[in-house]
Amino acid sequence: MGESPLLLCDGCGQAASSVHLAKRFQRLEWTTRYRPVHIGTVLLGAVAPARDADFLYSPGGEFGGEGGRVLEAAGIPRMGRSSETVLVEFQRRGLFLTYVLECPIESGSHAAPQSLLNARFAATAARVRRSLRPKRVVPISRLLEPLLQGPNGPVDLGSTLVIDGMKSYPLADDGPDLSIEALRRVLVGGDPVGGD
Repeated sequence: MGESPLLLCDGCGQAASSVHLAKRFQRLEWTTRYRPVHIGTVLLGAVAPARDADFLYSPGGEFGGEGGRVLEAAGIPRMGRSSETVLVEFQRRGLFLTYVLECPIESGSHAAPQSLLNARFAATAARVRRSLRPKRVVPISRLLEPLLQGPNGPVDLGSTLVIDGMKSYPLADDGPDLSIEALRRVLVGGDPVGGD
């Protein structure tokens, strides 16, 4: 008996084993629980973090890496609070974090992240316009910057694209704390909404 062929994951475009798909469905379940009915701001990342502890909607409530930095930028305290309390506050503020590649890059993957992002971005833009329908979209990864400019200006996401020039508000672990402060001004107030 031969090996069963791998499917392509519809959330990231990578070859998907049953384990990959199970993890994707688990993360979708976690995320859907805290999706606001009316989304004010979509925080758009490039690639979902590999560790569940860094995935904002993980029920473990560790809020490490990018998930913790998103909460910090949103001004949502997490010390001494349950993960559910923190995520409900994030939800009530109309904030929603999603990714162009909804799954982490698989170890041993031969696909370059930028080529996967290029292939998935149109589907993500359509999802933002048709399903999520936020008031504004804030990109939080430098990997998205080449995708934000279409042939006739900024890409159409059906809502206000909040950018600094053509730059995102990167929240990578190695990013400067200035990015968190700049994003906080956008999310909490103080800076006008830019780019469109």
